[in-house]
Amino acid sequence: MENSMTKVEWLSVLKDSEKTLGFTNGFKPLYCPWKTLHTAKVAFLSLNPGRAPDNAEMRVTSDERGNSYEVEKYTTRSPLTAQFLLLCDLIGLRPSEVLTGVAAPFRSDNWQELSPHQRKGSLDIGRRFWEKPLSCPALKMIITCSSEATKLAVSITGARPDTEVSAAWGNIRLRRFVSDSGKVVIQLPHLSRFRLLGRPASEAAILSLIDGAR
Repeated sequence: MENSMTKVEWLSVLKDSEKTLGFTNGFKPLYCPWKTLHTAKVAFLSLNPGRAPDNAEMRVTSDERGNSYEVEKYTTRSPLTAQFLLLCDLIGLRPSEVLTGVAAPFRSDNWQELSPHQRKGSLDIGRRFWEKPLSCPALKMIITCSSEATKLAVSITGARPDTEVSAAWGNIRLRRFVSDSGKVVIQLPHLSRFRLLGRPASEAAILSLIDGAR
């Protein structure tokens, strides 16, 4: 498969694609060390990288310092960081144990401001990158944060709708998908906007989907 390429090979692909698609703010598909692709049982995928913290490397394939959300928790500009760390606490995993990344690898301040060509191109590269990791038998659960990340995970795993519950936030729903092999996809809304973690009723809803799949 194409996504059996090495970290260095992917760096070259991403640099070329950034130019072709007209991105200028860099890229970062993987928010954890490269080796996590082969060891994790749980993955977390959001949509795409936003504005980088000050002095951050702008063009990287993975973060060899550790999990980016943990490493950058004091310098980040994104509310998603705190939500991810609370999610790890909720499910009883260290950030370093979670395969963490994005469905679309190129940075942007606002996803909707990208052209349709850029959005599609970025998601196409993301699918190429994630096809093998998300298909790995060792990976049991994928938690997604955005509809685009959910579509990517469901498409790759072949997971089908299983159940849904209220997020205890207006009419927002949380959904669980399950593949024939038992791989689970848990769909959350984008946690930068809907900060479910830290709200007991919403946390209970998330745990009901996760525990129901174990």
